[in-house]
Amino acid sequence: MGEYQNLNQCKSFNQTLPASEVLTALNSQICSECIIINRSVGDIVLFDNDNIAAENGFLLSSAESVTMRGITNSNQISATSLSGGIIYYRSQYYSNNPSR
Repeated sequence: MGEYQNLNQCKSFNQTLPASEVLTALNSQICSECIIINRSVGDIVLFDNDNIAAENGFLLSSAESVTMRGITNSNQISATSLSGGIIYYRSQYYSNNPSR
């Protein structure tokens, strides 16, 4: 049996959002899900898969976190914030690391 190889390559980012209604795409990283933590002082609104109509927004208040699934790249998620600030996120292929 060969050496175990971890296929779930995760990567962490932080990104500053401007204080405006402009959508900012997350940095590009191949993944199937993305954990996002709002560390800004105000709310942010997330959109995924080019669903940018107001009714498709996902409100994330300050100090809250969410895992967005059903994507193939973290840049399929965009965020906006009227107060601006920093969000932190971690891209990953799946929540669990299966044994082989």
